[in-house]
Order: sequence, then structure tokens, then C-alpha cells
Amino acid sequence: MSNAKRFHSIKYIGRLSEYLVEVIESELIKNGYDSLSATHFEILTYLIRKKTPVNMTTIAEAIHRKKPTVTILIHKLESMDLIQRVNSLEDKRENKISLTRKGKLFRKVALKISAKVFSLKLWGVEPEESENLFLLLEKIYQHTRLKI
Repeated sequence: MSNAKRFHSIKYIGRLSEYLVEVIESELIKNGYDSLSATHFEILTYLIRKKTPVNMTTIAEAIHRKKPTVTILIHKLESMDLIQRVNSLEDKRENKISLTRKGKLFRKVALKISAKVFSLKLWGVEPEESENLFLLLEKIYQHTRLKI
């Protein structure tokens, strides 16, 4: 592969990321969550999958963001009554984050948006191509994380 082609393939990563953020945020708007970002969506879907309260460090690691960034995002979700902080049973100094009743109702919206975002039709790839794409992107991501 020539350097020019390699450069062009790299530029698509950022553009695809921007496109997916646009899709998620437009779907959030359609569903009445116009003040939420794609990263808020990522936190909520993580909490939906976890099903148990988790601390902010765990959330930050799971969504690959810095803890101060997650703190700001959590404040927004808390102000919308989608999540709540609860004292950890193990360590009273630590707060854990869990979904509120309203946050649990977000699951239906999350499933609908996720079905659209993860649709192979949206991506224009076949199932076996999807598997190869995942493995390649994961390899690149893990390799670059070691450099940071």
C-alpha cells in the first residue's frame, strides 16, 4: 500500500467517528434527549449493561475518558435524574453510580439507537467483514494505547 493510500485510510477513522457521533446525537434528539451527547449515551448504555452500581473510575476506564471529564458528564446525567450517586457499601468515602428509575426507562431508547448504529446495513459491510473490521480496529487501538 502506498503512503498516500495509507494516509487516506487513516483520515477515514476520524470521519467515521464524527459520523457515528452525528447519528447517535440525531437519534437522541428524535427521542427527546436533545441535551445529551454521544458520550452521555455511552455512559448510560454502559450502566445499562453493567446492571450494578459502579464507581467513576470504572466508568472512565470503560469509556476511555479521563475521570474529570466523566465527572462533568455524570453531573449532567444526574441533573436530568437519569443516574444517581449512592454511597459504596465497602467504602463510605466512595460514591457509586447507578441508574434511576428514569434512567432504566432509557433502555428502550438505547436499544433503538444501538440497533441503528450497529446495523451492518448502515456500515455497508457483510457479517464476516464486520468481524475482520472489529479485530483490525481493536488491534490498532490496543497498539496505540501502549504508546500513550
